[in-house]
Order: sequence, then structure tokens, then C-alpha cells
Amino acid sequence: MEAKEYRLMYSTEECHWYFKGKRKIIFPQMEELLGNSKNLKILDIGCGTGIIMREMQKYGTVFGIDIEMLALQLCKKRGLLNLSKSSAVNAPFKDASFDIVTIFDILYHKAIKNDKDVLAEAFRILKPNGTLVITDSADIGVKSRHDLATHTRERYTAKKMINRLEASGLKVTKITHYNSILLPFIYIMRRVDNAINKGKPPASDIKKTNKMLNSILYFPFIIESFIIKFFDIPFGVSIFCIAKKPSIAYRK
Repeated sequence: MEAKEYRLMYSTEECHWYFKGKRKIIFPQMEELLGNSKNLKILDIGCGTGIIMREMQKYGTVFGIDIEMLALQLCKKRGLLNLSKSSAVNAPFKDASFDIVTIFDILYHKAIKNDKDVLAEAFRILKPNGTLVITDSADIGVKSRHDLATHTRERYTAKKMINRLEASGLKVTKITHYNSILLPFIYIMRRVDNAINKGKPPASDIKKTNKMLNSILYFPFIIESFIIKFFDIPFGVSIFCIAKKPSIAYRK
């Protein structure tokens, strides 16, 4: 990701509708999964600027790795510890070290040459019965300037994500799309932007928004967070997934 995107993320993700919305999807599911757990050992692979890592601390001791030094510097600015500069395929931890591993919007990135290697590494460092939690970009049928700005290698269908997780020996227990209500608007916006700005430099969709618009765009995530407690949503801009490492580890 471009350095300016990390700085934009750091300055906006506390309040921006998209980042707040993603946390609104993740944390109710984590609460259901982990309940009152307080002593877990957690690794955030590709921790970015650290806001989710910070919130994970309520479940135990959290470690973060990222390949970008700027990201780690911004994590330290948030007061976070246990940080290491590392690729997602060569984490500096022993086998079966973590109860929870998280990979939030990392697999899609062009710096990941083979996402199967990342999933194999997550499998290695998870304890038996450990849990992997993932969010990533869903395939919406259009490649945009936003994808170019965020260095997107590929987007995922639910089937593709399941196949790659299962090939790594992990068992999927939940997979759903989110950012679904806004999908038609985002699809049209990106199609129009591609047509109008063809040939112009890449540009992220993430921009500072006024308070009222921010609240309007955040509201669909509240609805979706409630829905996915009961049903998996079959379409959306993003995918949320939970997978387990078996108690007796194996790989296909």
C-alpha cells in the first residue's frame, strides 16, 4: 500500500464509516466466539496502523507483524507493543504459538505472491483448536482505481476463500459477505469513475467525509452486523471468515 494510504488510514480509521463498519462486523462475532476470554495469545498478521490490534487487547496479549516499517511506526504511535517487521509467510514465532490469528485485508495484496503460503503459515503458528479470523476483498465484478491504489492482486469469492483455507488444513466455520447494502452504489460509482477518469493515476475510495454522511454510510454496517448473527450474506464488497485448526493437525 502507498505510504499516503497508511497515513490516511491512521488519521481516519478511528471515525471513518468504512473502518468503523469493519470493526462493527468483526467484534460482535469475536465476542460470540471468545466470550469472556482474557488470557489468549493473539497475532495480527499485517497489523497495519494498529487500531484493530489495539481493540483485541481486551482478549489477551496481542502481537503484530507487518512488512512496512511505516505501519509499525504508526502502531507504536498508538502505544502498541509486541511489534515485529516480518513478512506474512515467515512469522518469527514457534509452531502452535497462538490461540487466535487474524488476517484483516491482507491476502488480496500484490505483495502476497501466494496466499496459500500465508494460510499455511497461519496454520503453522496456530495452536490445535486455534482460530483464524479473516476479512478480505470480495469479487464484485469490476477492477477500479481504488484497487490500483491499494495494490490489489485479486478479489475473492466465498468458494475461492473456502477452497484455499481447506487446502491449508483449516476448517471454515463461518463465511459471510458484508458491506452488502452499499454494494450497488459502490459498483456504479467505480464503473463511472473508471469511465470518467480512465488513464488517470490510482485513487483510493477512502476519503474524509462530513459527520452526517459518515453516519449515513456507517448505518448499513449496524444492520449487517445484526443480520450475520443469524444468516450468512451471499454478496457484498468484503468477506468475513472464521476458520479453525483441527485438534489433530492435518493438511490436504
